[in-house]
Amino acid sequence: MRPKPVIPAAATALTGAEAAVPLSDLDRRIVAALQINGRATWQQVANVVGASESAVSRRANRMIKQGVLRVFAAADPLLCGLGYPVLLQIECAVGAAGAVARTLAARPDVRFVALLGGGYDLVVELIVPSRAHLTAVLVEELNTVPGIVRTTTENVVRTFKTSYDWGRTLLGDAAALLDRPPETASPPELDDIDLRLIQLLTADGRSSVTDLAERLAVSESMARRRLEQLTASGCLRFGTLIDSELLGYHWELFVWLGVDLGCLDRIARELATHPEVRYVSATAGYSDLACEVVLRDHEDLYRFNTEVLGSLEGVNRVEIGTELHTVKRAYVNVSTRYGVPEARLL
Repeated sequence: MRPKPVIPAAATALTGAEAAVPLSDLDRRIVAALQINGRATWQQVANVVGASESAVSRRANRMIKQGVLRVFAAADPLLCGLGYPVLLQIECAVGAAGAVARTLAARPDVRFVALLGGGYDLVVELIVPSRAHLTAVLVEELNTVPGIVRTTTENVVRTFKTSYDWGRTLLGDAAALLDRPPETASPPELDDIDLRLIQLLTADGRSSVTDLAERLAVSESMARRRLEQLTASGCLRFGTLIDSELLGYHWELFVWLGVDLGCLDRIARELATHPEVRYVSATAGYSDLACEVVLRDHEDLYRFNTEVLGSLEGVNRVEIGTELHTVKRAYVNVSTRYGVPEARLL
């Protein structure tokens, strides 16, 4: 029997009390570099951002300590056999959205929650191990949450992109120096060591191999080999959580597309080529494609709507929800406004 999904014990609210302090240009470039490769050495980051290794290490560790950023590992639930993603759109009673978000964010099977402006009040991502689990959530458990008026559901049938490197344009062409090699290995059959390794790296994506080996009670060569297998197969990817506004991006959107099904694969792959697109998946239910976008300002939003979405042949419906506030991302509670745990990391 496949082990149950591992939810990291450290996936709790980040404090980020210093997050409102503006970052310098060098700080922003360091963050952008870690978005591309969260386990890059400080020397690799220094070569890309044009600073000394000591300056990069000092500034990055300060931001990590202050809660401005967090490097973490994200397990692919499908490849790891831990479940599959389901997206929920939720309409709430007036004034109830914050309380509903707080309740749902506390669930261990919820990976993402955001408050929206648009047709729905919340978008939620569940990772469910079975259809029976999903049935229990939809039929029984959501009915016990006060304030939920209406929900729609869509199964994620294929994910084309999940990325945290939307800030890579801050680095220009040098960003390519940090790109990780393509994923070529087949997913391994995970055992308890793999699952514990995922748990440790989800809590701290920059944990050294020496520290991982010690905590797993295995040799460094085994810890390194397991880590390489997980990353080469795509079972494990590294990301960096940061308040998007600190990098100069003021719009986060969730976009649902209705498309001609014969064009779905082409449209999804085209969207995935754009650095501002953080997430793209093919869905069955409320929409045909769902994507998340990070943009700089109103002009950037206009450009994306007209030049990117407007150029896609085969799209017959577009619905956009503005992410007013992200509550939980990658299993981490990242906000405390509107009655949910406080921190500014998104």
